[in-house]
Amino acid sequence: MALGPNRQVFQTSIRYAMDAAAERGGVVCAASTAGIVEYRVVPTGSTVYPVGVLLDDVEDLNFDRHPEYLQREVVDIGSVVGLCNKGEMQTNLIVGTPAQGQPAYLHPSGYVGPTRLTDGVNPAPQIGVFRTAKDANGYATVLVDL
Repeated sequence: MALGPNRQVFQTSIRYAMDAAAERGGVVCAASTAGIVEYRVVPTGSTVYPVGVLLDDVEDLNFDRHPEYLQREVVDIGSVVGLCNKGEMQTNLIVGTPAQGQPAYLHPSGYVGPTRLTDGVNPAPQIGVFRTAKDANGYATVLVDL
């Protein structure tokens, strides 16, 4: 589980779909296909546009074999997903050792970190600010503003 239970979501979006399996709690970016989001493997470049933190797990569901999950937010591949554009949330998809008050930058595969990556021309976008350092379980609170 990448998204911790303590969160305050101020603004959400349900404008995008995700066509790959994914774990909630990471920062998704606009894909080259309109209306689709993805975890970017390379977080730098002129076409990297982070749009929010994924609030749903995306799995390859087969409703013939099991009923719909009601205990957690799970959607099928290709379905519309919930994204947090503004809010505070705990996540363990963190690279490095953040400190309270440091900027949070996009890293590969939806991770966030306190260091800004660059490809020499385009720096990785800032997605928010770390509100806390990592706790004993590896979670940190991030204020996201996208």
